[in-house]
Amino acid sequence: MYLPDPRLYARVNAQNPIIRLLMSLLTESSSALVSQKREELTRLLADTLAINDHAGLNAAMTQAPSLDAYLELWSLLRAAVETAPKDAEQYAIPFAIPVILVAGFKGTTELAGQLKDVDAVQALLKQHEVIAPDADVWLSAKLVHAETLAGVNPSQLCQWRDQLQYASGGLPIDLNTSPMPLKDEAVFLRYLVGVAMQKKDAAPAIKLGGNLGAWGMQLANLIGEQLKTNGVTLFPIPRTPMPWLTAGEAGRETQLETRLQLMTSNALRSIRSKGRTPVICIAAHENAEIRITFSTIEDAERWEGFVWPLSAWDHVEKIHQYAVELFRECMVTDIRIIENVQPDMDNDQLPFFVTAHIKAVVQH
Repeated sequence: MYLPDPRLYARVNAQNPIIRLLMSLLTESSSALVSQKREELTRLLADTLAINDHAGLNAAMTQAPSLDAYLELWSLLRAAVETAPKDAEQYAIPFAIPVILVAGFKGTTELAGQLKDVDAVQALLKQHEVIAPDADVWLSAKLVHAETLAGVNPSQLCQWRDQLQYASGGLPIDLNTSPMPLKDEAVFLRYLVGVAMQKKDAAPAIKLGGNLGAWGMQLANLIGEQLKTNGVTLFPIPRTPMPWLTAGEAGRETQLETRLQLMTSNALRSIRSKGRTPVICIAAHENAEIRITFSTIEDAERWEGFVWPLSAWDHVEKIHQYAVELFRECMVTDIRIIENVQPDMDNDQLPFFVTAHIKAVVQH
C-alpha cells in the first residue's frame, strides 16, 4: 500500500501557451513528434527567459496539471537555464553546495554564519579535481539561507550566465547571512554559493552533481573545524556542487531526511527506554503534507509528530519508501500506512495527527 498524493492540481489551462504545448508533448505517442515538441517547448521557455517574463514562467509552473507535467516542465526549464547560447565563447555557471549542519548544545548558543577560510575549501575542491586547477572560480564564504537561493529567479540566472565576464567579482546579489541560533539541537540548511567561468569546448571548469567522492569527509571535517563552537556537537553534511536550481531542491530534501532521522532516533530511544512498544503512523494530509507520528501501544496520551511539507517536485511514494526503510532499519515492526487523505485540522481546529489511539478519518 502506498500513500495517496494529497496535492491538488490545476485544470489544464489551454490559454497558457506553455501549458498548451506541454500537454501536447505529454499526450503525443509518436517518438519523432515527441522530440519535435520537446524542442518547441524548450525554445518557448528560452524565449520567455530572454524577455525576463518571470511572471509568465511562474504562472505556467503553478498551473501544471499533474506531477508528471510539473516535472517535465521543471526539467526543461532547468536545461534552458543551464545551457548557454551556441555562439557563446564563454559563459558563467552559477552553482551552490548544499550543507546540512546537525548541531547539538545543552542550552542556547549560535553558530557562525560564514566560514573563516573559504580558500581552503576551494583548494580542497581543486585538489580532488572537482574544480579545474586553472579555472576562474569564485566561492563565497557566507553560509547562505535557502530563501536567498530561491529568491534568484531563472531569468536572473540566465542573465548571470550570459553577462558575467569573470568570476573574481562574485555574483551580483546581496548574500545576506547571520549567525544560526541554536537551542538544544537543530538541523540547519545552508549553501556555499559561487560561480565558475566556462570556456567553449574546454574541459569543465567545475564538476556538478554526481556522487560525493572520497573528499566528502575531508570537506565535512574542514567545515566543522571552521564552525567549531565551544560546547557544540556539530556534524556537517555537505553535498556536491550543483547547478543553482538543482541545489535548492536537493538541499531541502536532504534537510528533511536528516530531520526525520534525528527525530526517529530520539523518539524511539525515549519510547524503548520506558519499555514500551513503538507504533509509527504515516498519513497524507489535505494541507499537502505527509505527517508521521511516534506513539505507543501502552500510552494513549503521549506521542510525537513530524511534518514533511510537500513541494511541487516531491514524489510521495519515494518519501513513503524512505521513511519505511528507515523505520525498519530501526527495528520497528508496527508501521501503519493510512490509505486515504486525512484532514488538515481536527474538530477543535488543531492540526490533526493519526496515532495508535487517534484513529484515521475514513471520510470527511
